[in-house]
Amino acid sequence: SFLADGAVFVLALLAYFLTAAPDVLPADGGEFQLVAALLGVAHPPGFPLYTLAGHLFIRLLPFGTPAYRLNLMSGLLAAAALVWTARATRRWAVHLGASSAVALGGGLLAALTLGTATTFWAQATIANVRTPAVLFAAWGLDALARLATAADRRAQARALTSLALALGLGGSHYPPLAFVALFFALYAWQHLTPPRPLARPLLAGLLGFGLPLLYLPIRGAMGAPQAPPGLDTWPGFLHHFLAQGFAGDMFAFANSGDLPHRLALLPTLFPFQFHPVLLLAALLGLLGLLRRDRRLFLLLAGSLTLHTFVSITYRAPQTVEYLMPAYLPVAVAVGLLPALLPRSLGTLTAIALLLAGLANGRAHAPSFLLLAHDRTARQTVGPLLETAPSGARLLADWRWVTPLRYLQQVEGIRPDVEVVEVYPVAGEEYRATWLRRVQETPPCQPLLLTHFYRFDGYTAEPWQAGFLLHRRPVTVTRAPLTALPTDFGGQVHLVGYALRGERPPHPGGTVEFTLAWQQTGDGETPPSFTLRLLDADGRLVAQADRRLESGLAPGEIRFERLTLPLYFTLTPGRYQVTLGAYTVTPDGFQTLPAADGAEAVPLTELELAPVTAPPFTLNPLGVTFGSGPTLVGVDYDASRPGTLRVYLRWRGPAAGGQTVTVRGAYGAAGSTPLPPIPDGAYQTIVVDLDGGPNDRLRLTLGGREVRLPRPPSEALFIPLGDAMAVVGARSHAAADGTIALDVDLVSLRPLTVDYRTSVRLVSDDGRWLATHDCQPALGAVPTLKWIRGSRVTDRHLLHLPDDFTGGEVEGWLVAYDWFRMEPLPPLDGRFGAAPLGRYRY
Repeated sequence: SFLADGAVFVLALLAYFLTAAPDVLPADGGEFQLVAALLGVAHPPGFPLYTLAGHLFIRLLPFGTPAYRLNLMSGLLAAAALVWTARATRRWAVHLGASSAVALGGGLLAALTLGTATTFWAQATIANVRTPAVLFAAWGLDALARLATAADRRAQARALTSLALALGLGGSHYPPLAFVALFFALYAWQHLTPPRPLARPLLAGLLGFGLPLLYLPIRGAMGAPQAPPGLDTWPGFLHHFLAQGFAGDMFAFANSGDLPHRLALLPTLFPFQFHPVLLLAALLGLLGLLRRDRRLFLLLAGSLTLHTFVSITYRAPQTVEYLMPAYLPVAVAVGLLPALLPRSLGTLTAIALLLAGLANGRAHAPSFLLLAHDRTARQTVGPLLETAPSGARLLADWRWVTPLRYLQQVEGIRPDVEVVEVYPVAGEEYRATWLRRVQETPPCQPLLLTHFYRFDGYTAEPWQAGFLLHRRPVTVTRAPLTALPTDFGGQVHLVGYALRGERPPHPGGTVEFTLAWQQTGDGETPPSFTLRLLDADGRLVAQADRRLESGLAPGEIRFERLTLPLYFTLTPGRYQVTLGAYTVTPDGFQTLPAADGAEAVPLTELELAPVTAPPFTLNPLGVTFGSGPTLVGVDYDASRPGTLRVYLRWRGPAAGGQTVTVRGAYGAAGSTPLPPIPDGAYQTIVVDLDGGPNDRLRLTLGGREVRLPRPPSEALFIPLGDAMAVVGARSHAAADGTIALDVDLVSLRPLTVDYRTSVRLVSDDGRWLATHDCQPALGAVPTLKWIRGSRVTDRHLLHLPDDFTGGEVEGWLVAYDWFRMEPLPPLDGRFGAAPLGRYRY
């Protein structure tokens, strides 16, 4: 067992250290990195034990930045939590009559199940307070297992003291563990032999709970960074530690209207973490305990159920993180299943579960290896802070204010910039809060924002990843632009442009252009810009259009951002980006020519690089054609009536010059050339077939024919940028006339941008009947928690207007960056938004 625990610890530590986040983090992570480095005070309940331990870890570790060192501490704590989880599972397996070998395997299975869970692994690589919460809960489970198997009263007393210390330290660190502690205490009481030794455990628990909390008033009196006023007073201390400012969020959704929709999240929340086989094993393990050991069943099922209920009814957009203590009983139940089965069946089950756990880890590892190189927070706010005008005020929401403060207070970058948090105010729309903060800024002070809004009387000039806000009119640009003065038809004048996006760009990505322009005509017919991507032969392969506003003052400069989609089907190579302008009149489109009479002017060239990362696919394959290309996947989309779109994913090498043909059993056929693909690179091609799904398809290339997986009856695959894809949608009526529209989304890569989704119902005459915007899954699973292949059911609640008399409506979905307010373009040129189907109400 000692060797097994050592192996679990070392392997977990190695995995988490190799995938640790390398730098400063946004939101809570950035705050923890700041307060741990400076011995500050974190947001309620303060997390004093974590702050002290983190500061010590930062001081002792001899390499890396303070931010990186604190990220590594999470890996150490996560590895320790897995050891305690394995030990507890092993002890209970022996208690249930399992052999030492089966018990040892069960412990390893429990550690593998928990250690490869999506959110547990993610938290093990970043500064956070959930990992130590799981550590204390796992420590408590191990103490309970020792208590249940104790040979005498002295062993019982030691186990009970260990449990009390774990719960005391855990309670002072993370008060929601109190809900789990209820079942821990009940299980402990059932296993104590009278007379019960309570004095020493109570003292250990009280000391573990109380001593860390002394940090808060002491550091509050010393004026520690981030410490709220009055923390050194009894009312101030209680207000902070009890998080009274968030009191209305606890059980906010525990009502008849919201609870059914929160419960509907469960099929998303737990499969988001675990392989389906592991979830089935957890269920069977709990059912087996109900028959064999009801006390242990009550401990695991009770703590799982209560903590899940508390988490899903809490009003906060990180439910998958709040649920983390609930993942522990799932892992233990998986590990105990082989011990509950006959020996031969238990061995086979253990092997199957081991494979499922390894599959869980294999599916998640590539994403975390990519995230180990992610420096999004520094790349987003670092240039914004460093290039800010002298003495500027920088308004930021919680996500970006914490890394900004870390860079200022820990690394000493630009202390002259005034960083101000814009936090939500009860009863005030968030947009109105931003506007109020904008209006409070002295007119002479430069003002930067991390969040894009259109405010009357102001112009937002793109500045790095944020925006420089000016009072209108603006006649001179301050951000760097490529000057390209061009007049279009006497109606609009282009001042210049700026290019933003991944470098080098690649098929499947996007490129954002900022256009600075002036109105030069009468403005009676507002013009539009059209941004076009041309291939080497001058053919149009992608475009983005934007209608411009009118009524500008003479000489006033305005800014528009257009996102150009780089479709999956584009091949690597050089492309030309051009800009044109036009108006829409009753007679149709009227081109506004440039000064030389050309319909468009060249802006720049883009060199698209080959795609070297394997593309996500719902139907992975591995069919190699001779010594050439390999078909690695296929996806289907039938969202356009009468057409089945087939996405074929290829890996090189491919010399080009061959034709790919797809035929259906009912006569439908389509062909497209297979372009050259470098060795090890990937390319997607598209074949459109007349008809719909439910056809048996065959693919032919170079004389070889292979059968493709059969398309589902309602095939849907609409990629939104390279971030996510819509793969399903369904609607049903809920209570009080509410319509619940569930959209199935899948992540194409690990996401580091906070996207929101907007669902719209539109009538046949183009009328918007209802709309609903939110973070995915009613805010429970923000995209920042998604890794490659994460599947989320995104529920939207819509209310049709009273004057709607019934009929068919069409559903559409738009995903957009919540901070920059830029939509993700569908990488399917047929649609401007993702179609969700037609519904009759």
